[in-house]
Amino acid sequence: MTASAHFRLATPDDDDAIRRLLRDNPMPGAVTLSFEREPDYFRSAGLAGADDQTILAFADQRLVCVGRCTVRPGWINGAIRRLGYLGELRLDATAHGRFHVVRGGYQFFRELHRANPADFYFTSIATDNDRARRLLERGVRGLPRYDPLGGLMSLLVPVPQNPQPPAVPLETAHNGDLEELAALLNQSAQRHQLATAWTAHQLASLGQHGLPPERFRLLRRHGRIVACAALWDQRGFRQIRVRGYSGLLGWARPAWNLAARLFGTPRLPAPKSVLANAFVSPLASAEADESLVPDLVAGLFPEAVEQGLEFLTLGLGEGDPQIAALRRRFPCRTYMSRIYRVSWDEDPDPIGALDGRLFRPDISLL
Repeated sequence: MTASAHFRLATPDDDDAIRRLLRDNPMPGAVTLSFEREPDYFRSAGLAGADDQTILAFADQRLVCVGRCTVRPGWINGAIRRLGYLGELRLDATAHGRFHVVRGGYQFFRELHRANPADFYFTSIATDNDRARRLLERGVRGLPRYDPLGGLMSLLVPVPQNPQPPAVPLETAHNGDLEELAALLNQSAQRHQLATAWTAHQLASLGQHGLPPERFRLLRRHGRIVACAALWDQRGFRQIRVRGYSGLLGWARPAWNLAARLFGTPRLPAPKSVLANAFVSPLASAEADESLVPDLVAGLFPEAVEQGLEFLTLGLGEGDPQIAALRRRFPCRTYMSRIYRVSWDEDPDPIGALDGRLFRPDISLL
């Protein structure tokens, strides 16, 4: 590969090349995962009204790097601001060690957003992705600053094959509930950092991506919605594929899975398989009813069994009391990431320091 690279925004004509790069360049770690976008990369565009831009880098006419920025309204320090999430940064194996490709991509991105930047950019990196963290944390010239903000814990809750009836009376949502649903979601999101800001229109638009209002489950008290959750199976447009296991974990997988069958704990899926997973998202509760979240999750189990799902996934900021409550109720597995603020020192900062609210970005939208 020559030293030069050129950059541009993706178009539908790039679909095959992008999907090839995502398939062929998994994220390393104790569990190696590829985050794929089959059968059409652009089918996931515009989730919840987002403005998506995918930047591509080419060298010798081959796609060697891809990165995506998703901008949507979200809550930070108790106010709605334009939040930009940087995701899907993948470097082709043929470009490893070609730092100019990564640096050039960031420079292209910065110029692209200079006229209308988001108020706050952030990203998440798997804790065990040492290669990416070493590169982005060390403050290399030509790259933005990556300031760690805190941990993000993805909880994988195993779906029991014979779930019990819901412990609380859950209702099915309808179009007429969307305004009240949006209000509850925003009340919950305002108590957190980096949570999505919702409107009834955005909720209705999720039907285009496999989540119609009828997939929401509601809990009412005195006629008012006080908690809600949805089971969002996104395998129709994006997949998490297990590529393999490192070291002792791979060797011990058969014994682990035997014990999992006996004790009802999460199994380790076979290499090359797509994780039979759905997100519990959107999820919200009134502040006085947060103890009901485990009951909401359990109430989704019957539908999950019907859909052939093995895991439900929730994303919570490290230190969130819901983590302990869910772990007490379910034999969860955890996948740890770290949240970073991404910024350039010389750019104005419209946000300033973050207050002490817990992080809760919606991982189904990242």
